[in-house]
Amino acid sequence: MQIFLSHSSKNAGEAEAVCEILEKAGHKCFLAPRDISSGREYAEEIVNGIDSSSAVVLLLSEAANSSPHVLREIERAVSKKLSIIVYKLEDVELSKSMEYFLMTHQWVNEKSDKGYKEILNCINGLENKKAAEEAERNNGAEKRPRKKGFAVKTAAIAAAAVVSVIASVLILVLIIGVINRPDDVFKENPVMENGSVTEDEKSSDISESVSDTVSGMGGTSAEEILQTSSEISSETTAKTEESVSESTAQSVSEDAADIETSSASLSETREETSVTVSESETAAEDLNTAAPAVEIPQAELGDSFMLGEYLGEPIKWRIIKLSDDGKTAVVIANDILTLKAFDAAEGGKYNSYGGESYWNVPPWEMTQEIERLARGDNRWELSNLRTWLNSDRDNVTYTDTEPSSRAMSELKNGYNTEPGFLKSFKKSELSAILTTEVNTNGTVTEDRVYLLSRDELALLDEADVSVYALPTQSAVEQDQSGWFSLNVNEYKVRDHYWWLRDPNTDTASEVYIVNNSYTGERIFSHNVGLEGYGVRPVMTVDLTAVELDGR
Repeated sequence: MQIFLSHSSKNAGEAEAVCEILEKAGHKCFLAPRDISSGREYAEEIVNGIDSSSAVVLLLSEAANSSPHVLREIERAVSKKLSIIVYKLEDVELSKSMEYFLMTHQWVNEKSDKGYKEILNCINGLENKKAAEEAERNNGAEKRPRKKGFAVKTAAIAAAAVVSVIASVLILVLIIGVINRPDDVFKENPVMENGSVTEDEKSSDISESVSDTVSGMGGTSAEEILQTSSEISSETTAKTEESVSESTAQSVSEDAADIETSSASLSETREETSVTVSESETAAEDLNTAAPAVEIPQAELGDSFMLGEYLGEPIKWRIIKLSDDGKTAVVIANDILTLKAFDAAEGGKYNSYGGESYWNVPPWEMTQEIERLARGDNRWELSNLRTWLNSDRDNVTYTDTEPSSRAMSELKNGYNTEPGFLKSFKKSELSAILTTEVNTNGTVTEDRVYLLSRDELALLDEADVSVYALPTQSAVEQDQSGWFSLNVNEYKVRDHYWWLRDPNTDTASEVYIVNNSYTGERIFSHNVGLEGYGVRPVMTVDLTAVELDGR
């Protein structure tokens, strides 16, 4: 097991002593500057050393606490989800930045004998835990039954596809026959043996032809035939999956029968609703007069528009996915609109429950129940943030612990008294927002407003919309945690972290987050009770109800 030793150069002696005891026990250490390859860039070698390690030991001293190099090492380790063991060489009041990254990791106080055996015990414990998890995964893989019938299902689907295509072609041939049938064929045989409908005897009197043609088809229009074809294709697919042994020819035969049945049924429906084209002159006029078309904006991926407002500012949205007909689109807020926790600690106080403090307890030493009570729940469907985003009420009703300041890591940025996100939207704007079925780690919710998942970040790339985002000025003014200002002042980074909705399934209290541009890692996971992370809402909207303004 490789361990990265993070330390200040002022504590080089202690780092070498820790390295010695760990390597004597069979572990491998990355120790700077010892393991920096000659001629290689120092910073690159440090990053490689962290990435190739399984755990980090931080030798915490006043010098390490104030070192920007040590802070960057710890930030990198957190982004890689490495276990961090903090060994206190001195009693130190952590800087805000260091506290932010170390609040949930394992701490060990220095022992008077300077033997560093506590560090070795922790490393051995981690190694044993990882070995047990790996063995459990391997056992699970061996016991997992292989799926049967894959080839059969594949054949069924393929056969269904063939039948669907053949049925569609037959219907298209049928429709084309209406237009292109020779006059003499129509005169002698208005309906051909194969069921195709003939054209009018004289093109000069097309209205009468259409009337007879529709009558011969049982009053079925081309659009209805295509719809019938789609329904038959779906039915055929279902039949084929149930019984692969039926031949394609037999399926086509059944479909042909279904066409006649559906045609007759549609004829009755048309008669009942008085939809008819029996009058020759009006029939021709009706055919040449299309129904009024809905004005659809020529939307493109990346286009933007304004809809609703929050904190008194209009919200700019960017299109990241379009429906096939161009009528609806998935959109994301161009900016980070607010800085809020994903979910409050269910016990009502962050990292504390039942009189016990959990600040220095790693997740693997807690039950999922205790983890959620002390740090919040990472399930999107039960999160405070989902409830708030989908509310248009002055008083948001939370079904579990409210996101009060007391339940947050910094005891700030509670939003339990704030109106719902949709409260400032006009009724006409709310009507443009469509309900979306959102699948999060296998659980489906119906949301008007939601967050992206890790996989859905690809939509931003396809739409050429930046994954990096800045908070609005109002969001910065509303924020009390100070994390954004800290990044701006210390690292000169103006874009900020923002929440995704999918959980880190290795824990019960962490979800994934989009990183800022300071490091190369695009995403990492962190505790849901941290109130300094950004929110970029996502919605599905009716584009006919909004006015696009381009990119």
